[in-house]
Amino acid sequence: MKKSTTFISALMILAVMFFNIPAFAVKHIVLVGNYFFNPSTVTVSVGDTVRWQWSAGSHTTTSGAIPGGAASWDELITSSNTTYDYHVTVAGNYNYVCTPHAGMGMVASFTAVAFTPTLAVSPANQVVSASAGITTFAVTSNTNWTTASNANWCTVTTSGSGNGSIAANYSENTSVIQRVATITIMVTGLTDQTVTLTQSGALPTLAVGPANQNVSAASGTTLFNVVSNTGWTSSSNAAWCTVTPSGNGNGSISAVFEANPSNLVRVATITTAVSGLAPQTVTVTQAASTVGVGEQALSGLQVYPNPTMGFFKLNTENFADQTAEVTIMDINGKTILSRICSGASDYSFDLSPESKGCYFMRIKIEGTSTVRRIVLIK
Repeated sequence: MKKSTTFISALMILAVMFFNIPAFAVKHIVLVGNYFFNPSTVTVSVGDTVRWQWSAGSHTTTSGAIPGGAASWDELITSSNTTYDYHVTVAGNYNYVCTPHAGMGMVASFTAVAFTPTLAVSPANQVVSASAGITTFAVTSNTNWTTASNANWCTVTTSGSGNGSIAANYSENTSVIQRVATITIMVTGLTDQTVTLTQSGALPTLAVGPANQNVSAASGTTLFNVVSNTGWTSSSNAAWCTVTPSGNGNGSISAVFEANPSNLVRVATITTAVSGLAPQTVTVTQAASTVGVGEQALSGLQVYPNPTMGFFKLNTENFADQTAEVTIMDINGKTILSRICSGASDYSFDLSPESKGCYFMRIKIEGTSTVRRIVLIK
C-alpha cells in the first residue's frame, strides 16, 4: 500500500513538473563545503534545477520549511555522492540545512518565482513587392512559440523556441490589388500577437487581339481576346457595331455587327481601356453589300432630285398598292430615318439637317429589298 501511494505521489509530481517547465530552464549550482552552502541564498524560477555539488567534507542537503505541494528532500553530499539535483515545481521560499552541521550555521535557502513567459514580435508590418520572395520577423521570447498565416499565398515558419525569427514566404501577386496576410504568433499563457505582410499589387497589363477581324456584309458576331490582370472597358465608334462594355481579367470582347446595306467596305474601331495604361484599339472590317446601286432587285423606283440639297422624293408608282419600308442610313450604317410608306406613290423626305455626304436608302417591298445611294449637297 505504501509503495502504491509513493508511486501515485511520484506521478503527481511528474505531472506538475511537465506542465510548469519553462522552455529555458536554468541549473543553479550550490557548492557544499565544510560548514557552508555557497551561495546561501539564490532566486530561481519554477522549472529550474538547484544542484548541490560537493566541495569538501561529508554533509547533507535536507529540506526544512518549503511551500505546500513541493517535494521534500534529504540527500547526502559526500566525496562518493557528489551531486544532488532538485527540480523546482512550486513557487515559494525553500529552507534547507545540513543535518549534522545545522547547529554550526550550515543553513541556506532559495526562493522560486513563477515562470512568466514573454513574447515580442517585430516589425508590426512588412511591405513587399508584387514579386515572389521571402521576408522575416524577429521574435524575442523565453519560451516555445507557434505561428500561423491566414493566407495560402504566404507560408511561415510554424514554430520556434526562444529568440529567433519567422520566415514568411510569399508568392507572386498577379493582381493589381494590394493584399495583406496576417501572421499570428502564439505562446501558452499569453495573448496571441499578430503581425502583417502587405504585398503590393502588380502593374496593370492589357493585350487585345487580333488587331482586326474581317467579317461579311451580313449581320453577325465576332470575338476579340483580352488578356489582362485588372478591370477594363471597351467601346465602339460605330453604331452598327456594338461591343461588350466591360470585363475583369482575362476574357473576350463580343462585337455584334449589323448587315452592311452599302456597296462600300466599312470599319468600326473598338477601343479597350485600363486605368494607368494607354488605350488599345482593334478593328472590325465589314465587306460591302453584294446589292450594288446598279444591281437593284426592284425596278420602277425613282429617287429625285439626286443629288439633293436636302428635300427629295421617292416615287413607287409601280408598287402604289404595296407597303414600302424605308430606312435611310449614313456612310457608317447609322440609321437616320425609318418610315413606313403606303397609300400613295410619291413620298417626301428631308435630309437638310444632316451633313453633306453620301447616304443610303434601303427600300423593302414584299420581302424584296433594294438600296439607293443619295448624295446630299449644301
